[in-house]
This record gives sequence, structure tokens and C-alpha cells, in this order.
Amino acid sequence: MADIFEKATYFNDEVMMSGTGKYIVIEGNDGTGKSTQVAKLVEYFRARGQTVCVVEEPGSDDPEKSTPIANELRNVIKNGDLARSAAVNVALFSAARRELWREKIQPALQRGEIVLSARNYISTLVYQGQAEGYDEAEILRLTKLFTDEKYLHPNVMIVLSLSHDNRARRIAMRGELKNPDTFESRGQDFQEKITNGYLKIAKKHSIPVISADGTIEEIHDMLVSKIKGIEGISKNEGRGR
Repeated sequence: MADIFEKATYFNDEVMMSGTGKYIVIEGNDGTGKSTQVAKLVEYFRARGQTVCVVEEPGSDDPEKSTPIANELRNVIKNGDLARSAAVNVALFSAARRELWREKIQPALQRGEIVLSARNYISTLVYQGQAEGYDEAEILRLTKLFTDEKYLHPNVMIVLSLSHDNRARRIAMRGELKNPDTFESRGQDFQEKITNGYLKIAKKHSIPVISADGTIEEIHDMLVSKIKGIEGISKNEGRGR
């Protein structure tokens, strides 16, 4: 399935033609600050008069960032009382991904909006592929089946990477998890597989990696410097919110 990636450029201004929206994905392990940085980017783009759609995969506590079906699937995914194989996890994530693509991301892109997403299928390649041992080619096959080329090839995709100690500190600051058996609460061995998995996938597919060990503003500035040069993203000011 390597051909799926052959056309991918993670600073790709050709995937979406002029007049259509731009798809920006921020990836990384739990605790790297994805949601915080997406929120900062929302402020950045809206301050410049651009319309923004925010998405969280596989769902979100905020209904504006998800759909009811995706959230129900997310509830199953986060339910630690339900023992599941990697294959079932892939199926659940793939179903949520199709729902979010068809109902949130694709329509927003067709309206010419900037779509900012915390996670996409790269998370499944890392969590289920790298960490849980599921066939990565099958993950890519299902992703291609359930979405399309625009989803597979975002205009921008960036991975946030964080040292283990800083990640553990940030997770601890969140307090006790409602569900102690989510991916976030798994042990150090699993988390190291995730961190290393992101770096491996990023290197393999030429996805830029930004250190998340700095301050919120420092990380935001680095993201903006990567993003603002993309054709069409910094030129659509004044389109409303």
C-alpha cells in the first residue's frame, strides 16, 4: 500500500485546487498539546478573517468538533471495560473517521474553509500499527476506502513530539482520568512505542516534526512559520468567520 503515500506531500498546495478549503492536521501522542495548538491556530486564522472548521478524531466532548455518531463510537473506544483487539480498534476508528470525513471535514473543505484537525489516520498507523502490531497496509486500505485522496493528503500535517518526562508531567496535571484504561493511561512501555512510532512514521513519510518541549507561544510560532507559506492559506483573508 506504499503507493497511497507516494503522492503525499505534507506541505501540499496541489492536492486541493484554488477555491477549495485547506486541510491542516496536528498529530502527536497524548499530552503533546495538540488541542492547545489547534485552538491557537483557530485564533490566528479567525483574526485574519478566515473561516475555520475544527475537528477532533475520533470525536470530541465539544459537539461542534464532531458528530453524534462519531461521539458514540468514541465512547466505545474510550470504554476501558470493553476488552478489544487491535483489529476492533481499527474498525472503530475507521468508522468514526468515515463519519467525520463525510459529515464535517469534506463539507467544510467544499465550502472553502480551513479545517484544523487534532489527529487523523496517522494516529491509527502509530497506535494500532506501531504499538499494537496491526497490519499498517490494512489500515491504509481501510482509510482509502472510507475517505478519499484529500483526506489522505492534507495540505499540512505536522507531528508534535514531547520528551517522556514532560509528557508524563502534563498528563499528571490533568488529574485522574475518568477511564483509567484509555490509551492515555497505559504504561511507559506503550507510551514509548507511541513516541517512537510517531518519529518512525514521520521519517518514513517525510512528515515534519516539531518539538513540543517549548512554551505554548514558542510552539505556536513554529507551527505558523511552517503553515503560513502554503499557497492559498495566507491569501484568503477577509472571507468571514
